[in-house]
Amino acid sequence: MPGTDLDRATLVAAVRRLPSLPAVVSQLLAMMQDPQASLEQMAELLSLDQALAARVLQLANSPFYGVSGRIRSIRDGVMILGQRQLGTLVMAAGMTRQFEHLHGKALQLDVFCRHAIASAVACRALARLHGLDEAAAFTAGLLHDVGRLALARCLPEGMAQVVLWVEQHDLSHSQAERQLLGWEHSEVGGWVSEHWRFSADVVDAIRQHHEPPPCASVCLADVVHVGNALAHALDLSGAPDEAVPPLDSAAWQRIAPQASLPSILLAGIEEEFEALQAVLRP
Repeated sequence: MPGTDLDRATLVAAVRRLPSLPAVVSQLLAMMQDPQASLEQMAELLSLDQALAARVLQLANSPFYGVSGRIRSIRDGVMILGQRQLGTLVMAAGMTRQFEHLHGKALQLDVFCRHAIASAVACRALARLHGLDEAAAFTAGLLHDVGRLALARCLPEGMAQVVLWVEQHDLSHSQAERQLLGWEHSEVGGWVSEHWRFSADVVDAIRQHHEPPPCASVCLADVVHVGNALAHALDLSGAPDEAVPPLDSAAWQRIAPQASLPSILLAGIEEEFEALQAVLRP
């Protein structure tokens, strides 16, 4: 059942009706772009959202930071995490909260969230390796498959057919979506990230994460393409049928010109993933 122009318009309209980001999340993300904003101001704003504040305290007290059980105030938690990690947590907690609202029966939410968090951590590590914007990489990695959530919400029967088609014909989700629905989750993910008003580079990376464009040096789409593959290769989602998607050779060459990645980088991805997923999974 290929998509028509009317089908596309209807789906875009449905995406625009999806929930917006929580107000505290939007305000905190805007505050983090303000060089005059202090961590104390962020802590004060964060305290207005009890669920988000609880996750900050939980992460600050995790063994990953070496102060387990000793952080009791939001202010101290913010100080321990610092602005970079706080931004990561706010983004991830806000997004995983949206995942709970978006998911449908044709998707395993726990597996989805584990893979999203693993991809985000992998993308940030790759961005750090190449001197790119780590926050943008984390965001794009976290949201790269958000189109699957939107499709599961808007077209639950169609996505249930996609899941069966993948199992029966040994196809990727993208191939099955294209055959059955007429579009792919990467395109829909671009619409969702536009709806949530993310930057153009994040939107483009989500839209292009299966087919990164040609570029002279490492771009954000390369990072998300390879980060997604790394998350699958490290088998962090807990899916019984975990499979590594095909890698674009040019993107891989730009990311890893020596044909491999440092083992310390891979170990760091696994360690940070374990710390974050324990706090952020719905």
